[in-house]
Amino acid sequence: MKLRISEIPDDKSEREFSCTAGELNLEAFTEQDVRLKVRFNKLPDFIQLSFDAKAELRLMCDRSLEYFMYPVETTYSILFKPGIEPSEDEQQAIRPLVISSNEIDIGQEVRDSILLSIPIKKLHPRFVKDDGSPTEFTEVYGAEEEQDDEDEQPTDPRWDALKKLKN
Repeated sequence: MKLRISEIPDDKSEREFSCTAGELNLEAFTEQDVRLKVRFNKLPDFIQLSFDAKAELRLMCDRSLEYFMYPVETTYSILFKPGIEPSEDEQQAIRPLVISSNEIDIGQEVRDSILLSIPIKKLHPRFVKDDGSPTEFTEVYGAEEEQDDEDEQPTDPRWDALKKLKN
């Protein structure tokens, strides 16, 4: 997602974009567009921008292996300044600004912030309680559950024949 520096108005401004999954290399997670709301602050020395990204990702449940749609909303800030060393953390990044190229690229930051919003444990919504905690996990092996009570186990028909002889 490349933006032309000359098209960004001076001072503060705001624009909305729509990026395809292919542009952000997110085809494995979604086919829908990613919606971006970008806020700019362009001064002669630097360009500061922050964006809000919204997307619907198709994830596979770790418990049932079913696919489900997971909504993602994330915010990130980037400061572009000439002659500065690049750095980044969880909420913002600093990037060198090359004015002669007349472009700034925020595609990698948008993609990374969306991917970092994916939970470690991906659970289908039916396995999540209203408070956000996961439901209990029960394991079932095979079609029949093991029977612990001896009373419920089927009796051998030979015992019935022996009981008749006793009477």
